[in-house]
Amino acid sequence: MMSNNKISSILDNIKSAAKPPKFTHEFLKKIGFSSTNDRAIIPLLKRLGFLTEDGTPTTFYDELRDATQHQFILADRIKVLYQELFQINTNIHSANEAEVKGAISRVTGKDETTVGRYFNTFKTLVGLARFDGSSSTTSSELQQKPQVVQSEPSTNPEEQKPQKNIKSNPQFHYNIQIHLPATTDISVYNAIFKSLKENLLYE
Repeated sequence: MMSNNKISSILDNIKSAAKPPKFTHEFLKKIGFSSTNDRAIIPLLKRLGFLTEDGTPTTFYDELRDATQHQFILADRIKVLYQELFQINTNIHSANEAEVKGAISRVTGKDETTVGRYFNTFKTLVGLARFDGSSSTTSSELQQKPQVVQSEPSTNPEEQKPQKNIKSNPQFHYNIQIHLPATTDISVYNAIFKSLKENLLYE
């Protein structure tokens, strides 16, 4: 972004405003940001995964609006967008300016001015996020772990008796599908069912 001083304010307003069906320039104006420089937040939100290409908010957008999760989900999305920087240094968000700019320069191959702009946006986003590892318990993509419930020991003497092993004979069930030929000769069907009775059916 050309100007990064509005990123924090825009994200704060996103948390307080109702989720729009589409995040447009008009919506940006409604939440108080009418400058043409502010419009650059929209492609940035798309690259971070908070909006689809047509501006529709994603599930990550919902988490961004959640006061308990927004810092963690922002950190997660930063790691995705700037994954090449994190491949160079897994703690690139904590690195000094020279190291971050050096990594950006190697990845992008851009001139010093452009690298400086990338750096300013990156550091602004990093300053609004939390990378302390708590995101793994707050992301919507977390898979729920099964809960194991341990029952209390029974006080019923009958229930405390050891159970005898009960042997059961295995039972097998077969599902046979028969595709009957297309014919008007009833004797063909009679012959098929007669053969089934003699060979497969039993008491």
